[in-house]
Amino acid sequence: MAPFPDIKPQGAFSALLADQDLTHLELVLRRSLSCDLGGPLLPPSYWRERLAAIMRQSHLSHTQIQTVHRLYLHIDEFEAAARRPDTAAPTPTAAAGGNIEAKSA
Repeated sequence: MAPFPDIKPQGAFSALLADQDLTHLELVLRRSLSCDLGGPLLPPSYWRERLAAIMRQSHLSHTQIQTVHRLYLHIDEFEAAARRPDTAAPTPTAAAGGNIEAKSA
């Protein structure tokens, strides 16, 4: 039995930990799913669990919750693109909603 069951850090310390985790996940999640090596480094299920763990372990602010939702949407876009046989895996720029410049002939 755990000595401190279900205790979550609170206040500024909790916000700092959540911010650090979310900043890290924003960087590595997108890179992991970018498929530069022929496939994701870690499966989408891993990233979903990491996000769920942050939600369970911290009292998140509204902005932090928006970041979590944005990362879930990124995973959803990756999985949807992987299910479409007629499209290649999403690039980090396309999946993040950025503009892709057309190449000139």
